[in-house]
Amino acid sequence: MKLIKKNFLVINLLIFAVVTIILGLLYFIMPIYYEHVQTQEIKHEFKQVSKQVDGKSLTQVSRLLSKSNKSNVWYTLVNQKNHMIFPSLQISNANGDEPSDIIISSVDSQSKNEVMKHTFALDSGEKVTLLGELSLQPVSDASKILLTLYPYLLLMSLTIASIVAFLYSKTSSSRLINISNTTRKMANLETNLSCEIKGKDEIADLASDINRLYDKLFTTIKSLNKEYDKLADLERSKSEFLRMTSHELKTPISSVIGMIDGMLYNVGDFANRDKYLRKSRKVLEGQAQVIQSILSLSKLETAVEQNQEMFSLKAALEEEMEVYHILSELDRYQVTIVLEEQWVKANKLYLLKAIKNIIDNAFRYTKPEGQIVITLKANQLVIKNEAEQLLSQEQLEQLFQPFYRPDYSRSRKDGGTGLGLFIAHQIFERYHFDYHIDIQHERWVIFTVTFPDLEKERQS
Repeated sequence: MKLIKKNFLVINLLIFAVVTIILGLLYFIMPIYYEHVQTQEIKHEFKQVSKQVDGKSLTQVSRLLSKSNKSNVWYTLVNQKNHMIFPSLQISNANGDEPSDIIISSVDSQSKNEVMKHTFALDSGEKVTLLGELSLQPVSDASKILLTLYPYLLLMSLTIASIVAFLYSKTSSSRLINISNTTRKMANLETNLSCEIKGKDEIADLASDINRLYDKLFTTIKSLNKEYDKLADLERSKSEFLRMTSHELKTPISSVIGMIDGMLYNVGDFANRDKYLRKSRKVLEGQAQVIQSILSLSKLETAVEQNQEMFSLKAALEEEMEVYHILSELDRYQVTIVLEEQWVKANKLYLLKAIKNIIDNAFRYTKPEGQIVITLKANQLVIKNEAEQLLSQEQLEQLFQPFYRPDYSRSRKDGGTGLGLFIAHQIFERYHFDYHIDIQHERWVIFTVTFPDLEKERQS
């Protein structure tokens, strides 16, 4: 409402001031302009009459001037003796003699009005002078009349100005008020809002800019919420990981302490120190592997984002396959490896570490003399093995959790730390690679990783 009042007062005052100035200028300028225009018109008329009377008889001239005297010019005609011969006015003298003509001694000597002259010859050859006198009295009368009308004109202009100012201020301010009300709601982060855009002026541009800012603000908020959720999930994961890590380390360390105490006090079979020292060493070696894996995980968050390069995954895997060929011969596994060209963009060291963890897991849990198939083609790496013991769906869903091992492998005869698949999961998640693990034909465990197609990017 403040804006409407302000616009109303300003526009009203401006209109009233303009009208007042115009009326004042009219009062002072109109008489001058009117006099100038009238003078020019009368001079033109006088010239026309002057042309018409040349060479005419006195009777014809008198008739013509009688008609012309009805205009704004008063015409008179005098002879060379300065006797007025038109209009013909005669008076008697005091002695009763014959009337005599009025003598014009100085027609324009005392007149305040402008007098125009034109000397010409009648048809009889007599030279006469035509006088034209313009009276400007009506101009001053018009100014006085105009002055009496000014109060009414000013009052009418003030009324019209008020109406126009009110309508304009209300319509022009309504859009700004709507924008203001909408932005207040936007400040409270209400959803599905937008400023109405009308016209193509600066106010419409302002509404459009606010809408873009509001959309960008909500996009930013959504992104921040996603990041917050990710951080919250990460914190929960870290907390859960620490809890599981402490549990994982606590039991082996307690067992080692128990064996050492037994050996110190020669309790029962613990008196055989050589035997239990070897067992203690084996437990500590396993914990050293766990700690090493945990240290690798601590570096994982930043390391996978560094030193990224585009490289041939086929060539990188071929360099690693020799070790697995040797393992297959030792354990009598039937290994089939088919690798086609595949380019990926990642930290080579860590991506190979994730893939090797999957392959190691396949070798670890394949039944004796079972088959292992590794294929790389059509942007997919598929690692499948004939499992010694198939997992349930619930077990499959927990495979990527830290320190998770199926019940049948909890003895750790395989030497695993329970972090291999968790590390692979972390690396694939960092690179946004699609991956999943399935059971096929109640025989095969299949792990699949899908890579983005980088052929066009590599060629460019």
